[in-house]
Amino acid sequence: MVGIGGAVAATPISDPTNVQVLVNKQRPLNPLRYVPPDLVWGPGGHQMRSVTSSALGRLYAGAAAAGSPLATVSAYRSYDQQAALFASYVNQYGLAYAETISAHPGHSEHQTGLAVDVGNADGSCFGNTPGGRWVAANAWRYGFIVRYPNGYTAITGYTWEPWHLRYVGPALAADMRNRGIATMEQYFSTPPRPAFATAADLGAIDPAGTLWSYPATGRGTLGARVAVGTGWGGVTSGAVVDWNGDGRLDVIGRHTDGTLWFYPGRSTPGLGAGVLLGTGWNGWAITPGPWVNGRATSIIARGPDGVLYQYPNVGNRLGARTVIGRGWGTMTTTMVDVDGDGRQDLIAKRTDGLLLLYRGNGAGGFVPEARAVLGRGWNGISSVSVVFGFAGAGSTGVLARTAVDGGLSYYPLIGGRFAPRILVGSGWSTYRILT
Repeated sequence: MVGIGGAVAATPISDPTNVQVLVNKQRPLNPLRYVPPDLVWGPGGHQMRSVTSSALGRLYAGAAAAGSPLATVSAYRSYDQQAALFASYVNQYGLAYAETISAHPGHSEHQTGLAVDVGNADGSCFGNTPGGRWVAANAWRYGFIVRYPNGYTAITGYTWEPWHLRYVGPALAADMRNRGIATMEQYFSTPPRPAFATAADLGAIDPAGTLWSYPATGRGTLGARVAVGTGWGGVTSGAVVDWNGDGRLDVIGRHTDGTLWFYPGRSTPGLGAGVLLGTGWNGWAITPGPWVNGRATSIIARGPDGVLYQYPNVGNRLGARTVIGRGWGTMTTTMVDVDGDGRQDLIAKRTDGLLLLYRGNGAGGFVPEARAVLGRGWNGISSVSVVFGFAGAGSTGVLARTAVDGGLSYYPLIGGRFAPRILVGSGWSTYRILT
């Protein structure tokens, strides 16, 4: 028997026409707007693939013969239909809960034409009824599995759905049953994903203190989130950077007690044990990044007195600081190579919403010049995160959240200027977003 954390070696299938295709929060359909070529009107007047329809008809006949007639509640849904459904759940329940009961568009099994939601013919609740028990015990005989079984939310990402049947074909369904494998994620041993796999991924802490990773698709959108860990409620601000230079993305986090910590990334999910970098950081605005060319990631910090410092990275501690600016007041900073000259720059946001460009010289200071204005009206922006590759290979931009409505937008950096923003999502008001 394979336990909740178990997996067996098998190669995940990506071809959407294959009945064994693995579609989940981490594995979207390709193409994202895939439409099955063999859709038919199946039992109950719902569209589904022809192979699903034939098998479902046999399953319904078996259920009826056993005294538990079934009905189709839902089957194929297009990308746009799934997008509308997911948005309605977000509006009704909020993003966190919506992601446990519904899939992002392009990540839904219903779009494959292989998934069917079934119910009792009399419309009664399903899971613990004779019909629900018959399905759980016999679906495999007809090439179906209960895709989201009870007790496996940590693996599938979804709550128990005893009505959600997925056609995988008789061979795979029987093999999973005979070997005691409950989920497709366990059957198809997919490579473990680091907490933050790319510099386009977004980190955010929810009100309950769970740190989530939102993997970027590379097409200007975020995929389904993955829990990194719990107990992050005391982290007031943070950033995702490669702090120790090992090629993995780490997290720098400041806690409510003013301590600053480094959490190393791993090649597997989760983060390593925290390493204390310093104390007394309350009231400081912190911006980690590769400020000095050829040196390790360091920290640019603006103190309560408006002085701007650079703290070098010397392994598991911070080196002696250097003053790099004065009169920064309450400005917040974002580090990114705006002009593409290979040197990091600082974007400073003033309280009046003006964005100013402070070009770096690559040696720890600034280019002496008049500061260019990059934008106006940014006083309503409450979070700015730099992302690389978010809209495709080689792209650079920022993800910015508006305070008033929690909207998250992508601002591409093109030719040293911000291009028009692209709305990415909503409902981010209660999250602490890592920069």
